[in-house]
Amino acid sequence: MMAQDYRELATTLRGRIDAGEFRQTGKLPTEDQLIEEYQTTRYRVRNAIAVLAEAGDVFPVRGSGVFVREDREGDYLSIGTTRGISAEYPHRKVTSVVQELSLLQADSVLAKRMHCAEGDQVWRVVRLRQVDGNPLAYETAWYLKEFVPFINEQIAEGSLFGYARNDLGLNFGFVDKVLYAGKLEADAARVLGLNEGDPALYLEDDSFLTNGRLFNSSFIAYHYANARFFTMTSMR
Repeated sequence: MMAQDYRELATTLRGRIDAGEFRQTGKLPTEDQLIEEYQTTRYRVRNAIAVLAEAGDVFPVRGSGVFVREDREGDYLSIGTTRGISAEYPHRKVTSVVQELSLLQADSVLAKRMHCAEGDQVWRVVRLRQVDGNPLAYETAWYLKEFVPFINEQIAEGSLFGYARNDLGLNFGFVDKVLYAGKLEADAARVLGLNEGDPALYLEDDSFLTNGRLFNSSFIAYHYANARFFTMTSMR
């Protein structure tokens, strides 16, 4: 529960950053002030700040505090973190149009991908992700029923990561990502309003819990004209 706890604090602080609450000072309150304000531990505060720093929202300066990064012009998806598209666009209208929702029994190919046994039940969710009505991504995702026992269309129309974390209480650990360029196949092109063979940026995600078990795998084709990405790297 501790991992969930500091991530909740990180989400709260990110909301305050997005609202411009720290614009005047340009930095977060001190650790001691946050500990007092949230009646929490130094461990929780430091880990929440680490989450924000990894996402590129803040940067610590030794002896001076934790500074809030200026907003980047335009909308970007963070490559270095996995918050979900809904969280990446907090001031925009993010919608999901469900193309398919089914419960499968894993064959040998899917079992290998999901690190499960053949015959295990796996949800398959295919969605068009839109931002302010504009197509952003064609997403095919699989969720192990062992960890996500129920999905309906209403849930699939919202944030599935938010559902898994907040409603099911899953403790997210880490994500393996592979990013590459390719050409759109017919189904994805049709849903994205593009032509078969148009360029696309593909992202393959494998999402693991804190116990090391994989619970979700995704294959996402991004609209070449509507998706932009961002990452922050250390120069040390």
